[in-house]
Parts: sequence; structure tokens; C-alpha cells
Amino acid sequence: MYNKSLESFVKVAETGSFSKAAELLFVSRPALIQQMNLLESRLGFKLFVRSNRGVTLTEAGHCFYNGVTDLIRRFDAVMRRCLEFEEVGRDTLRIGSLPNFTPVVLPRICRRYCELYPQVRLQFIEYPLESYFKGFADDKFDITTEYMSGYMFDEPGYQFVKLAEDRHCCGISPAHPLAARERIRFSDLRGKKLVLYAKGITRADDMLREYLGKHEPTVEMIDITTYSSSLSIKCELEDCILIYYSMYWQSFPTLVTLPVEWNFPIDIGLGYKSNPRPAVRRFIALAEEMFQSA
Repeated sequence: MYNKSLESFVKVAETGSFSKAAELLFVSRPALIQQMNLLESRLGFKLFVRSNRGVTLTEAGHCFYNGVTDLIRRFDAVMRRCLEFEEVGRDTLRIGSLPNFTPVVLPRICRRYCELYPQVRLQFIEYPLESYFKGFADDKFDITTEYMSGYMFDEPGYQFVKLAEDRHCCGISPAHPLAARERIRFSDLRGKKLVLYAKGITRADDMLREYLGKHEPTVEMIDITTYSSSLSIKCELEDCILIYYSMYWQSFPTLVTLPVEWNFPIDIGLGYKSNPRPAVRRFIALAEEMFQSA
């Protein structure tokens, strides 16, 4: 490693003052002067002409300054490059997860990715839905969990890769009169309480909400902003019907999961930022390859 006194020398040369340089370097003026005296002693020639008005460089000092600044630039470039190599070997891929949510597609991709790229660590960061997209926008994680095909991905700077397609289902208490049905129809929902995502979170839920508002006005819609463990209890106690996606039925084991007659398409996939770093690109490419072949 090069001597840190070289950086101190550059600050003194560029400011023309021990006092100003000491302030920028967060050291005392006497300590900086002592450091420069020691540097001159080791070099064997004077670097500065000192006066009451400050310091200026000697001819040798000018020559030394040009060489040192070039040396520091080269050193910084080498360090950045070496750190990039180190980063590749210790890369961490951050995946945003949701509480009370059992992914289906994602585990297969993660297992295969770890087999192919064991040097990359997968980190799962949990956010509730109400702050999920903000966390993603603020770069708290690199890839969204598998079903987040929200409106955010219509905006510039964000990408969404579709891997599969799902449809709604109904989660009902075993004691509910509809629990014995083979399939839930729109007519079955008349006068019932329906729990589903609030407007503006997902397209499929918004399409369902709009249809019910026009054709089944007696349905009472109860807004939620995230799925929680208490929803199963709410359905038990209040005879509510929970709307969720059929492939995630395991997230609500105490409810009876029933298919529905309608089909508002639900895109299942991964969200990520445009121009992603290599670890993210590899993860997305692997996901596409796995599910295209499937």
C-alpha cells in the first residue's frame, strides 16, 4: 500500500496552506507539518517553500506532485478493479419476500441457481405488502417475489418477466354453507362478504372488483393491503370469503380452497430493475429458461 502521507502532501500542495489542508484531512496542523517534515527527510529533497503567506511548491515539489497525483489515480483504479473481482466472488442477490406467503415457483429457481452459482449468496428480505414496492424502488432488494405483477412495472426503469399464469380461488371456512360446493359462481357471492386486495394493488383483483361492482352490487367487499395469519380467523368468525391465487392455497391451510367460474388472468413472474447487474441477469435468464422448457 502506498504511504498515506502522499495524500496529505497533495492536499497541502493544492490548498497552499497547512491549516486548510489539516482541516480537510481532519488532523491537527502541527501533526500535518510533522508528517510533511518526515516525508521531506525520507525523500532527501525539499517539497515546499514556506512563508507567512502559506506554502508553495519547489521545482522538485512540482515534479513530485505530478508523479504522485498520477500514482494515486492509478492506485485508485487498480483498487476499484480488484474490488470488482472480489464483489463477483462475494455477490449477494437480494430477493424481497412477503410474510404469510408460500412461494411455489421461486424455490425451484433458487435451488438451481445455487447449484450453478455457489459463490453468490441468496438473501431473502421480508417486507409487508404496504411497503413492499417502496422498498423495491429504494433498492432494498433486487428481485421481487414471484407473483408481484403490479402496476409498478408499467413505469420506466422496471421490468417484469412472466413465468406462469394463475387464477383466483376462494378460501372459505369449513363451516361455511358454500364450503361443500365444487366451484364458486358469481351468483354464490350475492349478499356475501368478500375479502380481497384494495384497489390499485393488482390488475386481476381490480378487474374482479369492477365486475362485482357492476353486476353483483350486493357483495360486500372488504379491502386488505396484505395477507396476514389473522385472515383465516376472520373468515371463520365473520363468514367471510377470502380471494387469493389458487397456486398459493398452502398459505391458508385451515380454509377450504375452491375454484371459481371466472378467469381474470394473473401473471406469475419476477420483477427487477432495468439494466440489472450480472447476478440479477443470470437469475432472470435462468428463471425464463426453466419455465419456458416446462
